[in-house]
Amino acid sequence: MYDSHRKVLFRTLLSLGGRCYISSPEGSVYLLELQPLPRLLEVVDQRCFAEKDYIWLNHIISLLVRGTGGRMLMVRYWRGMERFGGVEAYNRKELFTVDGITSRIELLEVDIAGRRLVSVRSLGQNAVFVGLTHCLHISTETFPSISADSVYLGCRHQQSYGFSIYHINKKKNHRRVAAKHKFVYDMTQGYTPDARPYNLDEYLVHYVDRRHNFSKSCMNHINSCFA
Repeated sequence: MYDSHRKVLFRTLLSLGGRCYISSPEGSVYLLELQPLPRLLEVVDQRCFAEKDYIWLNHIISLLVRGTGGRMLMVRYWRGMERFGGVEAYNRKELFTVDGITSRIELLEVDIAGRRLVSVRSLGQNAVFVGLTHCLHISTETFPSISADSVYLGCRHQQSYGFSIYHINKKKNHRRVAAKHKFVYDMTQGYTPDARPYNLDEYLVHYVDRRHNFSKSCMNHINSCFA
């Protein structure tokens, strides 16, 4: 898929094993090669989902994450399952509804050698944070305040989609998704957590939205801190 300037649309860029990979919105994966001329080599083809409305209206987004052991993971979010065969076509335990919209999140491994996406059932004692410019894979054994086996949305995605955390294997009597974090809008820093000190998860959901064209940190480390 291209924009009006014929630039390739992509969601994330990931450096892995000395190579650079990008994911398109629908979940295709490409290897960027610079020699002898810059080009994209297809690794995984998911263009069957690349309907124009799905892409431009963010009904499907696919984000690459570096996992443990040199694995490449993908988080793919489907928004509005009536567009993708209807809720009857899916395991209802995997679906969730926010603001009247039924959606689904997939956790996948990119099998580079096999040129395919493989379903992953659990993150174990890990969590991932996915944002506009960064994606992180976090050990909850190192950071126990983070919810294990969960996907955290960055601040901007939370504003768009209305939730903060997706629990891959939800526990009994617990919801599949958690309400979005409470933010306030600051004219100089954009969205910031409503309360201080910041918790680690609140800090990280901002970090993954950090833009590279700003030299300053994603939050003011002098005037704020997290516990």
